[in-house]
Amino acid sequence: MEFDARIVQIVSLATVILILAFNNRFVQAEYDRFVLEFIIPVAIIVLAWREDPRRYGLRLGDWRLGLPIVVAGIAAMAVIIWILGRLPDFRAYYTDTIDGRPMWRLIVDTGVDLFAWEFFFRGWLLWALGRKYGTDAIWLQIIPFALMHVWKPEIEQLSTLVGGAFFGLLAWRTRSFIWGWLLHWFMLAWVLMVAAGYV
Repeated sequence: MEFDARIVQIVSLATVILILAFNNRFVQAEYDRFVLEFIIPVAIIVLAWREDPRRYGLRLGDWRLGLPIVVAGIAAMAVIIWILGRLPDFRAYYTDTIDGRPMWRLIVDTGVDLFAWEFFFRGWLLWALGRKYGTDAIWLQIIPFALMHVWKPEIEQLSTLVGGAFFGLLAWRTRSFIWGWLLHWFMLAWVLMVAAGYV
């Protein structure tokens, strides 16, 4: 029986990181995840694998493709979230996550959190798996991405198939996770504002 060492490493490490991120709070959740899902993977890429993090989407990539998609995505998701964010299960879930923080702080915290989140799934996982599985890595990274949504409202859980595929395809085509991060950041900040009644 033979295994690809890099695949064993990425699956094992990613699983441990996600379990730690889900179960533990060392400081504040968003900053815990920044260390676990961004700092540690970058350290692995640079120190253990001796590679350039830009190979894992840590760059602007094709901004001529990414920027208009983000702008169009923000316009479309603003309307969709305006409707969904007012549903009782969205209000209940997202109001609890605010935890008394002012809106400016929520926007900053979600930006930090989702930067790490998008790098983890659409940078580190996507490109490490992509070396062996090519574009099928877009579908493989959806599995842990979807599992990290299981406690959220059901509509959002179901959306992870389409959303994960979209963000994965965007990262693959632009060779950057930055564009998915910008759109995802807007989506989370906006749903918090809508659900909490700030807008």
